[in-house]
Amino acid sequence: MSDEPTRRRRPRDAKEAKPSRLRFSPRAIWLAGVPFVMLPLFVGLYLLGQNPIEPLIEALANEDRLEHQIEELKQESSELQQDIDGLGPGQFGIEKRARERLGWSKPGEVVIHVPDKR
Repeated sequence: MSDEPTRRRRPRDAKEAKPSRLRFSPRAIWLAGVPFVMLPLFVGLYLLGQNPIEPLIEALANEDRLEHQIEELKQESSELQQDIDGLGPGQFGIEKRARERLGWSKPGEVVIHVPDKR
């Protein structure tokens, strides 16, 4: 034998290699562990009659309904703003609209309503 220190021989193919030990990061353990804790909790609450998912579903449905309502109100606001802009400057346009739509009149005026021919 020679005086050289013995060297470990590296495996040449994967079959000879030892399987390496898997190491998981704390984040991976946390992400994998949460479902194992939450699922039994939800099942237990459901079996006790306290459905934890139903309020979440209702909240999502309510959110969709409110978003739709907001869009409708924005559209109505836009239409009203266009109507206001169409009245023109001064009080004349506002006064004319009040007379046409609401039937208002100035003191001392007589309003005559003529029915439409249909």
